[in-house]
Amino acid sequence: MKKFFFLFVVMLLNLSFVSANYEREKNNIYSYSRPLPKEIASTSLVFDPALKPFYHGVASGDPLQNQVILWTRVTPDEDGPVEVKWFVSKDPLCSIIVLSGNTITDQSKDYTVKVDVGPLEPGTTYYYKFLSLGKESIIGRTKTAPSKKVDALRFGIASCANYQQGFFNAYATMALRNDLDAILFLGDYIYEYAEGGYGYSKSVNRGHEPKNEIVTLSDYRIRYSFYRLDPDLRRLHQLHPFIGIWDDHETANDSWPGGAENHDPKSEGDWQVRKFAGKKAYFEWLPIREQSEQGKIYRTINYGELCEIYMLDTRLEGREKPLGSKDTNSRAIDTAEWLSPNRTLLGIEQYNWLTKAIKSTKSQWKVLANQVMMMPLAGFTNLDSWDGYPAEREKLLGFIKEDSISNIVVVTGDIHCTWASDLPAKRGDTSYKPQTGQGSVAVEFVTPSISSANINELQNLPPNSIQSKTIAGQLKFINPHIKEIELDNHGYMILDIKQDKAQADWYFVDSTSTKNNGETFYKGYYTQSGKSALNQASSNIPTRSGGPTNPGETPMGLSKVDSTKLLAIGNYPNPFTHSTLIHYAVSEQSILSLIVYDIRGIEVMKGFNLIEHQPGPYVFELNASQLPSGTYTYKIISENQTITKSMNIVK
Repeated sequence: MKKFFFLFVVMLLNLSFVSANYEREKNNIYSYSRPLPKEIASTSLVFDPALKPFYHGVASGDPLQNQVILWTRVTPDEDGPVEVKWFVSKDPLCSIIVLSGNTITDQSKDYTVKVDVGPLEPGTTYYYKFLSLGKESIIGRTKTAPSKKVDALRFGIASCANYQQGFFNAYATMALRNDLDAILFLGDYIYEYAEGGYGYSKSVNRGHEPKNEIVTLSDYRIRYSFYRLDPDLRRLHQLHPFIGIWDDHETANDSWPGGAENHDPKSEGDWQVRKFAGKKAYFEWLPIREQSEQGKIYRTINYGELCEIYMLDTRLEGREKPLGSKDTNSRAIDTAEWLSPNRTLLGIEQYNWLTKAIKSTKSQWKVLANQVMMMPLAGFTNLDSWDGYPAEREKLLGFIKEDSISNIVVVTGDIHCTWASDLPAKRGDTSYKPQTGQGSVAVEFVTPSISSANINELQNLPPNSIQSKTIAGQLKFINPHIKEIELDNHGYMILDIKQDKAQADWYFVDSTSTKNNGETFYKGYYTQSGKSALNQASSNIPTRSGGPTNPGETPMGLSKVDSTKLLAIGNYPNPFTHSTLIHYAVSEQSILSLIVYDIRGIEVMKGFNLIEHQPGPYVFELNASQLPSGTYTYKIISENQTITKSMNIVK
């Protein structure tokens, strides 16, 4: 979320916006999350007992023409290495297996499972499932990339899902579509802020777990687990392969390789340690293919002769430190440094890789998927976007122009709003003609947020307010290359690619404050092959009927009824020295106790005793600083169930 852009827009309305930083409550010996109010329990995140032990569902990602990543997470009742078998089929019941294998997961991977499955046939729908601890997972569906030119490709595009800002209704509506080749997720899959911090909505009342701002590997792992239990996100992963990149909130706000806007080394430790933790958890919990160089995410996904996708890292790869938060016209920064030809967002290695790839590809359409807006924005300079690195933007667009590379489509997240723009080779390019689009070298489509705050919410106004429309009109007037700005609605974007044109359609959900699947088509814009300029579409591209069969939301042969009402997801870290976070959940109102035993089975401490819990996920910080080194067990006890897990204290 680019706070400073929104601050500027709100200032245009003479309104104020207050941003607060929230830090971990370090003085508490232990804490557990507040129970969820009974009146919203039915729409709040509650784990599904029928999914045991695959409570987080299944997922696939990074489809190639002959391979795809398959993902799941096992939650064992007892810690230790767990064998997991996987099966791939062409039928929705997974009755005829075409590929299978097995792997081992354990605490070092947070019990996540990722397998790179192949060889597979190109352009083919597959179904898959996992087996572990005597139970089968739900069946997932995925699709490989085509090897030859196809008539059309269709991608769902999304970004910026702040759990405590609102419900993930856009995920639910995307999951209802049966004609997508993949989901391009452009960053901010999670948010790092504390419960009640940035984006928290009282009306929604979905706080974060853990409650503190996430800093450690344990924190990041729990936050991913928390998000991945959301049923709408779980269902979308089940049905479509994801092709994803991170933005800043997978680590910390406005991050770059050397730091972040809201990282304080004095209270939050070394940035490189925190960045490594955020990256590690991302690779564990997302179905992304590991690159040859550890920690890199920029990569190519080829969809045959029709399209090639370039997933960029404008955040943690080569970005130089952002210059500041103020409008450059205020002379708050060093203008010479801002305009320096040496200033980079991509880094030399990534820039060279990208320019070589888009010049040499044999695919007709080149899709550049990146985190931050590329279009120049007169009237305000967002220094966290490509506007903060104008020389490199001009260099890249100039390269595209000079080498006559056609059919470049940039897709972007980050800014929480809907935008569509021509991309002239440079700001103020006199060869560019706004009326016809002549002189544009590429186009850019920006997807709105899944739930993260946009303009009207910061103003406490309903969507489609006259104030927001006025701002959008003013910005379009002084930026004639920008063809569409909508500042208020949440949703997603569909990118439809055919041989003659590429069209983006925007869909807005009815609400993020209540749970529902209502949505409305907003507008569509397209660029014709070889033109590199935008036109407004007369209608959306209709959803294709038919399509592959949707697998069910529960494992085959199982009903929703299950005796498991208590779930122990894990304790983080393990081993530990003084304290550990115990992550658990209950599916119905329960009275719980947490008791710690030594290796002889003797009770040595109580975490809590007979505490009432409403349905939902919880994190309890257990302070065991008074206990000596050794192996211990802890039991979470309800009225009719006891789960025993092990932990190790090392001092």
